[in-house]
Amino acid sequence: MHKFPIRAGVTSQRPRRAAGGRVAAFSLIGALALMGPGGQLAPLPAQAAPEAAVAKAVDPKIDLRVLVVSDGSAMIAAYRDRLTREGIPFQVLDLGGTDRPVLDNAFLTVADPEAPHARFQGVIMPSSSPAGLTPAELETLHQYQAKFGVRQISAYVWPSAQHGMNTPSYSGAVDGMSATVTGAAKADGHDYLKGAVALDDIDGGVTESYGYLATPAGTPGVTVTPFVTAPVPGGGEAGVLSGVFDDGSRQEWFNTFASNQYQQHFQVLSHGQLEWLTRGVRLGQYANWFSAHSDDVLMADALWNPEGNCTYGDDCDETQYPSDAPGTTARMSAADVTYQKDWQRDWDFKIDVVYNGAGSVEYGQEHRNAPDPVLTAFRNNASVFRFVNHTYTHANLGCERITTGLGSWECARNSKGVVKYVPRATIASEITRNKTFAARHGLAAEANALVTGQHSGLMSLPQMPQDNPNLGPALTSTGTGWVASDASRETDQRVIGSALTVPRHPMNIYYNTATRAQAVDEYNWVYTSRANGGSGLCEDNPETSTCIDPLSTGTGFQDYIVPIETRIAMGHVVGNDPRPHYVHQTNQTQDRIIYPVLEQVIGSYRATFAQNTPLVNPTMTQAGQELQAQGTWAREKDATAFYWKGQVRVSATGNGASVPVSVPAASKIGAGGLPSSYAGKATGRLSVGAGKTTTITVGRIDWGTDVPTSVAAPDKFTDRSVPEGPSTRELVPEEPLSVEVPVGHDAAPAL
Repeated sequence: MHKFPIRAGVTSQRPRRAAGGRVAAFSLIGALALMGPGGQLAPLPAQAAPEAAVAKAVDPKIDLRVLVVSDGSAMIAAYRDRLTREGIPFQVLDLGGTDRPVLDNAFLTVADPEAPHARFQGVIMPSSSPAGLTPAELETLHQYQAKFGVRQISAYVWPSAQHGMNTPSYSGAVDGMSATVTGAAKADGHDYLKGAVALDDIDGGVTESYGYLATPAGTPGVTVTPFVTAPVPGGGEAGVLSGVFDDGSRQEWFNTFASNQYQQHFQVLSHGQLEWLTRGVRLGQYANWFSAHSDDVLMADALWNPEGNCTYGDDCDETQYPSDAPGTTARMSAADVTYQKDWQRDWDFKIDVVYNGAGSVEYGQEHRNAPDPVLTAFRNNASVFRFVNHTYTHANLGCERITTGLGSWECARNSKGVVKYVPRATIASEITRNKTFAARHGLAAEANALVTGQHSGLMSLPQMPQDNPNLGPALTSTGTGWVASDASRETDQRVIGSALTVPRHPMNIYYNTATRAQAVDEYNWVYTSRANGGSGLCEDNPETSTCIDPLSTGTGFQDYIVPIETRIAMGHVVGNDPRPHYVHQTNQTQDRIIYPVLEQVIGSYRATFAQNTPLVNPTMTQAGQELQAQGTWAREKDATAFYWKGQVRVSATGNGASVPVSVPAASKIGAGGLPSSYAGKATGRLSVGAGKTTTITVGRIDWGTDVPTSVAAPDKFTDRSVPEGPSTRELVPEEPLSVEVPVGHDAAPAL
């Protein structure tokens, strides 16, 4: 089983699994339902007699909720994850449940004297006819879809005549294929994409996604519309990876390749599938977020020592490697500030300047009260930068620490054994002095956002299992509303005094490296075996890590580290995750090693997504607000909504709600539009009072019809609901281990 390398972090000396990590991972197919012993296909379900024609409902009500029929497979888990990320309400029917409800008309519809009333606006199934769903239930579901115009996604099918497809011309790995999003797809939910999407290919030595390529058969009375295609290896007509089957009564989206929730191609493509499924009228919101914080600006950070495999002034032997020797620290220059200013303009992206005022004062003291050129450069261009308070001196704000060895510590205790914490007054002073510094020098810092040094003051396992009890009162007294936390330790937002945390993703571009050679050398130390000159941490943690071969100091950074960091960051970006990322000012000087990573993330994004779906670059406050709104909606969902006669009616079910909605661009509330637009949609959060209803005019949607129309009953699907052929090897998405490395200022923990 392949594992990812461990990643370095500021945690305990005991290795532990990172709390918030996520790495790009791989598809799995697992045991194949309907497969008998030896991999042979089990008998197909019996077909019932043809149904009577189904009359379409006249002006139906459609609840804005999705039904997920679950067999526990990886692809169903992926769709559930995506629905959750976008805040789309859904209900799960567990086919493995012993007391599951019967999928009948009473389950699918609502008794309503005003109009025919559908309980679900879309259905997601593992396949066209999954094991565990009886023929009668499948019959009822098809009639429901035909009556109300409700669409279906079949997560993974073997293309066959029952989907209007020819026999596959290719079966096997689809890793790395360049998929094309067709014009038909762009016209129906996928206009947020430019057209080309690369399927994941993380490890060339294993099959990550198995799939089939086939072409539409041209069956009379059936329309098959390719939505995502890929070239057949070795030549020939492009085959369908995703298509829509339409027999005149119902529409079914089908995928002929496997994916899971961690794969970026699924995250990118599944949004459009949900848009198609819901006909673009739904609750929930979608956006792609990316922000980068550069910590310790105005300070000097200690550097990595390749000879001693340690950090100066921290875990290096002071007698052998003195921390006051030349070249042991790195600090941005005025030229680096100018470079950031010009880069931000060229890339239309802001890097948040997380500053410590005392660093500039210290510079002046060390240079006979000379003006600090870095501060001067920021002051002269203050309007183009975003500043965030990082405390005045970057002091530890947690417990008082006792050094127990090079790079290790524990909390000091009084004579009664009670932990000694940094006082409230000290914490408040660090916050307010840095605010005063910014105001005096014309740096417009976010008024109520704070990043403490090394995220100190917040709990830090194992030494400090709770927050400094003085932190909350200090945040309240200084008017702090948002305080950064480390997403590799705690992913969820929580309350501390007057503030909510804003978890930040650390990027594995080490705080103590300013050159490519330094970055690669430390990477090799952490991730290679002892036999190859490394620390052997990967050997010590085989359950979560695989050692890598040593990287070249000349090419390893650009060829290995940059792609990995880009892939991890992009996983957050396309996951509707507004949490910021953080690096350090050291990475912006000398070789300026952070810029290739940022450029590859931004460039990859803009090569995939259309102009109507820009990369959102939030401030820390905006990121915190978005996390808060997402969390509140995920926990409470105190609203219901339904479509009827060209309108969506949103009602609060509790004490009022902020309801995220996404509807066609021309939709109106009264005479006005919605608050914003994104990905070609009108979007926003509606404040709906307790017992109140807000009405959005969205225009006629093809649910039901204005005139009763008799349509042919849908045929039974007896397809092989899981593909033929070998299953892929399962590759487990591991959360990399977070381990202790030499620390100075905010060394980046593992993702």
